[in-house]
Amino acid sequence: MGKGQNEGGFSEEQKDMYRECFKLMDVNKDGTIDKNDLRGAFDNVGVLMNESELDGLLGEISGPCTFDNMVKMFEDKMSGEGNDPDDLIIQAFKAYDVEGKMDVKMFQHALKTFGDKMTKAEIDEIFDEFDIDEDYMVQTKQVLGLFVAQKEEKKEEPEPEPEAAPAEADPEEEGGDKKKKKKKKKAAK
Repeated sequence: MGKGQNEGGFSEEQKDMYRECFKLMDVNKDGTIDKNDLRGAFDNVGVLMNESELDGLLGEISGPCTFDNMVKMFEDKMSGEGNDPDDLIIQAFKAYDVEGKMDVKMFQHALKTFGDKMTKAEIDEIFDEFDIDEDYMVQTKQVLGLFVAQKEEKKEEPEPEPEAAPAEADPEEEGGDKKKKKKKKKAAK
């Protein structure tokens, strides 16, 4: 995720979601997630964590792992430190772009081969989200939408034209028009 997505912090809806997750992870319900709580949370999803991994995760939070400290840590991480700016992410994807589409096979090969290599299962999970056509191409903007915040394109509708005024004119306005005509005639002389 690029840094542009979360500059203003989390919405109340997002905080409520994190609050629910925090409550699930706080097994002993003391308001702080400790190493045992964290181990239990990972065990519940089938991931075994060793001591140093748990220490590393808890070390990312300044102070005890309370709900507020956890949210602050997430906000700090999402604000961009360590994340690539959106423009850099967009440029990377544009390298695979051909007329608004990306070659899925070529992109999958790159994901398995370069940088933080992904497994076939991880790649399959990601690409299940996309509409891939018969030529194994996917819309570039669909892929980008997973990684950066995109502005929705507004379709501007033409403004309705004001309705014409009734044909009857106010007599005072007619007199005003005559005065204007007389002034114009005087200016022309």
